[in-house]
This record gives sequence, structure tokens and C-alpha cells, in this order.
Amino acid sequence: MNYLNFIIVPAISLAIVLAITPFLRVLAFKLHLVDKPGTRKTHAGHIPLVGGLAISFATITTLLVSSPSWVALSSISFILIAAFVLLVIGVIDDKSDLRASLKLTIQLALAYYAFSNGIRIESFYGILGINEISLLLQYIITLIVITGVVNAFNLMDGIDGLAAGLAFVAFILFGWMAFITGQVILLYLFLALIGALIGFMRFNLSSKAKVFMGDAGSLFIGFIMVVSAISLTQAAQGTPTIRFVLPVVVGVLSLPVLDSLRVYRRRAKNGFSPFRADRTHFHHLVLQLGIKNRTALSLILLVFATLITLSIAVGTLVSFTYMVLTIMIAFIAISWLLSLNSNVTYWKEKVLEMEKK
Repeated sequence: MNYLNFIIVPAISLAIVLAITPFLRVLAFKLHLVDKPGTRKTHAGHIPLVGGLAISFATITTLLVSSPSWVALSSISFILIAAFVLLVIGVIDDKSDLRASLKLTIQLALAYYAFSNGIRIESFYGILGINEISLLLQYIITLIVITGVVNAFNLMDGIDGLAAGLAFVAFILFGWMAFITGQVILLYLFLALIGALIGFMRFNLSSKAKVFMGDAGSLFIGFIMVVSAISLTQAAQGTPTIRFVLPVVVGVLSLPVLDSLRVYRRRAKNGFSPFRADRTHFHHLVLQLGIKNRTALSLILLVFATLITLSIAVGTLVSFTYMVLTIMIAFIAISWLLSLNSNVTYWKEKVLEMEKK
């Protein structure tokens, strides 16, 4: 591989996003493809939901012009096709809310499409003493993991820069894993996504030309992230690189997955549907510390980096089982402290309301 492509590929993708996003913003207002302020949304004004379109167009176009060969590109064509379908579903959902059951059905169908193209979780790699698993379990677990991670990542898109920041870190690490496992076309895909995400954040963090990723972007990125994660572990399986690849993959997926499980459990415990929208996600808890969005973003990315570091350190030096346990304990401890602060803040507000009466 020409090492200049480490600069050229993301630069092309970045340039495309910077070039097309202003036009997409204008189009979004004409088509009313915008996010409006509401009870759970604190932004001011209508924000165009075109970030996902810009990211996907830049990524796919960059791959078409920079791919080492058509044969290599065709080997991941099913990933791009499935991600594009989710992009379209996301755009429709952004425009006019789709039923959750319909979206889930489509996601499961695309997860099966990935499974039928060889993307499958074939082993637990000794976690809890489990290694190889049966084909039926491979099928069930793969579909659950792909669908679950796609939705978990979608739920992380709650404050400016968060979903893009998490994906940016993830694809840098995945790029490193693709390099050491010889997955060149995946490396090109990650480089293209990195450039596109940088371009998107230029607008997402802007006060004058802001755009949101929308469900279109988070579903597109989430699918590529989880399918790539499984593909990388498959490529490393049976080789010494699995000692590095699996901890990176687990660390990257830990925050969105554990947070979604925490929220689903809390809702079910309180007698609500697990899919009922609320303001109890990790980023909401961080914001309840009374800090600004940019500070909250930095703090969440720091927690994300900490979980990844713990995963790599424990996974490579001790065992995969202790790696998973360590990450879970760390996340539970951090979430408990944030929840404690949230409860204190809630009761302070209640007391102030009673005093005013």
C-alpha cells in the first residue's frame, strides 16, 4: 500500500463533504428535512438533517476513485449496499417518523444479509470459557449483535459532535486493526470515513452553518462499524493479532452497547417500553453535571478512551474474560456516580419549586 494514501484518501473525502454540505443544507430547507426543537431537543431553530447524506456520499465516492481494485471493492460491496439501504431508511425516518417495528424488521433483514455474506460471530474467544459456538448460535448472536449495535450507536447521537467523535476514534483504531490484519479495502473504507467525519464535524460544531447527522448518518455509520468489527475479528481469528484486535473491538463497542442495555433495563424496571424515548442516556447524565455541551463532549470522549484503554490493557495482558468484567465494572461505576448526581439535581429542583410555592 502506498503510504501517501493515508493522507490522500481522507483528504478527498474531507474535500467532498466540505464542498457538498452547503448545497445539501439549502436542499434540506426546501424539502423540510430538518430537526425541529422539542421537549427532548434543546437546539434553537430548524437544523438540516443532511450530515449522513454528506458522509455517505463522500465515503462511497472516495472509495470508487481510490480503491486499489474493483475486485477488492466488490468484496465489501454488500456492506456498502446494506449501509446505503439503512441510509435511505434513515432519511425517510428523519423526514416522517417510521414505525419502530418496521425499522427493526429491516435491520434484522440486513443483518441476515451480512451473515449470508460471511459476517458472523463464530467464537467467544475464551470469554467465560466459551470458544467455538454452533452455527445456529452464530446466526442468532450475529443478528442480535448487528441489530443491537446499530440501534445503540443511533441512540448515542444526542449532542453535537458525539456520534461523529465516537466514530472518528473507532475508525482510527479499526484502521490500525485493518492494517495489521492485511484488510486493505477495509482500511480504505475507514480512511474515507475518517475524512468525511472531520468534514461533518466542521459543520456539526458550527454555530452558523450547523447540520445534524440524523438517523440516516447514525444508522449508516453504525452498520459499517459493527459489521467491520466482526470482520476484523474474523480476519484475526487463529492468529496472534487476535490479542489486539478483540480488545480494540470490544472497547470501541462498549460505551454505546452498555449504555443502551442500562437504559433498556431501567425503562423495563420502571414499567415502560424499552424503546420509550427519554432523557436518561449517558450523555444526558453528563449534561446534568451542569456543564456546557463542548465540555460534556470532551468528558464523554475521555470516558470512551478510558474504556478502550482498559479493554486493551486487560485483554492483552490478562484475559478476555477479565477484560469484559473490567469494562462492565468501570462503566457501572461511572454511570452510578452520574445517576447519583442526576438524582440529587432532581430533588434540588423539586425543593426549589416547593419553596417558591
